[in-house]
Amino acid sequence: MKDSSGTFTLEASMLLPWVMMLTFMLLLFALYISQGALVYYSSSVMTERAAFGWSNSSSDPLTGGYPAGEYDGLYWRLTDDALVQSLFGLASGEAGIRVEVYPGMAPGEGGSAEDKLKSAAYAASAKHRVGSGELGYRNFSIKREIDAELVSSWFSVPLARFKGGGPADAKVSALVVEPAEFVRSFDLVRYYAAKLRNAPEGKEKYRSQAGEVLNKRKSALGKGGAGG
Repeated sequence: MKDSSGTFTLEASMLLPWVMMLTFMLLLFALYISQGALVYYSSSVMTERAAFGWSNSSSDPLTGGYPAGEYDGLYWRLTDDALVQSLFGLASGEAGIRVEVYPGMAPGEGGSAEDKLKSAAYAASAKHRVGSGELGYRNFSIKREIDAELVSSWFSVPLARFKGGGPADAKVSALVVEPAEFVRSFDLVRYYAAKLRNAPEGKEKYRSQAGEVLNKRKSALGKGGAGG
């Protein structure tokens, strides 16, 4: 009590572990925040690019450009995009089409909605560290939406023990917008809405009959191997 020698060493030995621990926790927290920003950015870029080039399966997933004269068939929305089927309750439902996203995944090789999602996810995973998760597409006739739910591949166990929770994640969505096609789709909805409302045999029966015609048309196009 009378001698104060060694107090600095004693205080340093008591405080230094806490200072070091708090410093590392701040660094890990900064890394966690940066990973969240990177995952959100990668998810946004992936969905926006997929939505931008959705109308042409030959478009580059990164730039949206496509070779001259390369277009999808006239009826690609009927066979691949399920635009008309959704009008008659034949679409894939609320869940839509979903593909798994992970590092090293293979790109899509066709023009279907699933292949387009795979190509967009492959391009994003090759250029950015998108982590893993799901990329989905939902078609509601007039509204078409692409959404992504991704989780960062980086995870700090000490930070999770300190603050709880898991790795950084992000949920984003983008709308597929085609101005000319939107007008045609809107007119189509108006036309069939009037037909359903004024059908003598009733709305549900007329809807089921139209759905059967579309299914037959889709089967015929699938057997012929042509999109239009």
